[in-house]
Amino acid sequence: MFLGEFSHSLDSKGRLTIPAKFRDQLAPGLVVTRSPQDRCLLLMPQDKWEEVASKVNALPLADPRSALLRRAIFSAAEDFKPDRQGRILISQRLREYAQIQTDIVIAGVNTFIELWQPQMWEEKVLQQLQSGAIDGELFAALNV
Repeated sequence: MFLGEFSHSLDSKGRLTIPAKFRDQLAPGLVVTRSPQDRCLLLMPQDKWEEVASKVNALPLADPRSALLRRAIFSAAEDFKPDRQGRILISQRLREYAQIQTDIVIAGVNTFIELWQPQMWEEKVLQQLQSGAIDGELFAALNV
């Protein structure tokens, strides 16, 4: 489970240091790809990636939306094993997609992690939360 929000900076080579609390879960391997929904990156442990890949592969080949999703997710995917310091090198192509230069927000979203450019995180997530984009009905529907 990935929980929490962290502000980090990439080093001069574009390497991301994974938060210490996530390292053990990601040590066996991980995949980073672009999000098909938002201008951020998705970081998944290898086992979660395989689950998602299987579901995407099960979509109909003839459906143009399925083809677009396949292309968006698989063509950008990069697999990693973090180095001894818990770092991974995020490609320039992925950083450009997410508009990440140096600073980065690492957001645990339960089964995977999102990587955001800080201003986009502020606009897309924090400001929407403050404006009431999630109404009480949605949370109430959880029956917790």
